[in-house]
Amino acid sequence: MRAPIRDISILLAILLALTACARPPLHSRGTEEVSPLLSPVVLGEGERLRVVATTTIVGDVVAQVGGEAIQLTVLLPVGADPHTYELKPADLTAVSQAHILFVNGLGLEEFLESTLRNVGHVPVVSVSEGIQPRALEAHEHEEEGPHHDVDPHVWTDVRNVMVWVENIRQALSALDPAHASLYEAHAAAYRQELETLDAWILEQAAQVPPQNRKLVTNHPAFGYFADRYGFEQVAAVYPISPGAEPSAQEIAKLEETIRQLGIPAIFTETTVNPKLAEQIAKDTGVALVTLYTGSLGGPGSGAESYIAMMRYNVSAIVNALK
Repeated sequence: MRAPIRDISILLAILLALTACARPPLHSRGTEEVSPLLSPVVLGEGERLRVVATTTIVGDVVAQVGGEAIQLTVLLPVGADPHTYELKPADLTAVSQAHILFVNGLGLEEFLESTLRNVGHVPVVSVSEGIQPRALEAHEHEEEGPHHDVDPHVWTDVRNVMVWVENIRQALSALDPAHASLYEAHAAAYRQELETLDAWILEQAAQVPPQNRKLVTNHPAFGYFADRYGFEQVAAVYPISPGAEPSAQEIAKLEETIRQLGIPAIFTETTVNPKLAEQIAKDTGVALVTLYTGSLGGPGSGAESYIAMMRYNVSAIVNALK
């Protein structure tokens, strides 16, 4: 005798809940665990692969590889801080209907944890898989949990985004082998653009005297950039994260560092409230320069794509420090 439809629905709901509960939190999983083995998706006539990306930066790189062959949804709007974003019902719907979800990984998307517990069937791929993460210095995470011991801002080194491109190409090709050659062509063309960008940044950085290559930012987001392009990330307004207010002693120490090192500018960010940085810049008499870090810029910003964002940031940094 067949089970009533109601009983079958309840059973399916229980199975989905068990699958979701078995999934550990995103920040506790290694990158190799965030990229499951992918099987081809059966697509109907005219149907495209439904792809979701977390940040505008991840989304732009996914778009470069997927092109018109995918239907892309980006969860975070322009200007949203990936450290503190709260998912909306429409985001949950998009994730639940996706064939794949691309995340930055390395602990950046903590806002996704509860969603992934409730949507256990969607493959989650970290674009940062295979990148050697940079360890945060003690003062950068001394009051945070153990999952914050690596720096997730890998995209500030262009070579890391080249790794993203390959991870994205492999994942899309596995799910949609009919368009594998298209994904490969897009990836190859974009990699060439990234190689050109990387060489340009090295040339621009060379214009800044070595003794001037010191960065004070709103939060420690430029470690990979500094390591690759010959700068030093000496201090940050929010030394732990944008969600943790610094103490009066930390602010006083930062202002003293700025004066002692002769720092000419504080680099603030579009995704982090600049109010405190503005006050510190006023106290120390230095310039305040806005950069794009966790999000691309909107139309007319000059930072509408990853490549444009990097060019904008590098030009601003070099002009402020040289």
